[in-house]
Amino acid sequence: MADARQIQTPDISRVIKIRPTVPTPETAADVAESADPVDMADRAEAAVDSLSGQFEAWMTADLDKLVAAWRDAQVPEATPEAYRAVFTASHNIRGVAGSYGYPAISRLCGSLSTLLNDTHPGENSALINLHIEACRAAFVGVGSGDSAASVSDAVCDALEQSVAAKTASN
Repeated sequence: MADARQIQTPDISRVIKIRPTVPTPETAADVAESADPVDMADRAEAAVDSLSGQFEAWMTADLDKLVAAWRDAQVPEATPEAYRAVFTASHNIRGVAGSYGYPAISRLCGSLSTLLNDTHPGENSALINLHIEACRAAFVGVGSGDSAASVSDAVCDALEQSVAAKTASN
């Protein structure tokens, strides 16, 4: 015989307070004022500028993760997941380095991501290592200005050509 008791759905409204989504007059005025694209761009630029002092610390942390992941991937018992961690770290750096003001590192990590994505774990260790060392060198400072940019471009070009040659044969 079936249980005659009905299961009641608990009332969670006493636990979770859901606020109404109706904007207040002040909020509506703020939205109307901020709808100007020039003002929105100025606000975004100011927000980025206020964070720019932290970019170096964030880039240091991201590069440290990349170096640590590569160190873990080089041990004899390394798994494919260890190589995936190197890919993830380089892919993440590629996404943010340009915004942090490190376009060469973004480019190098893009090339490294391609290399890691298109080859098997354990292959191309020397080329992977060159990418990581080039990222570290670009970060600690090859200098600034036109000569530094041309050196960075030459290193990026050479590594991208090497990756293209390696991945084309696979």
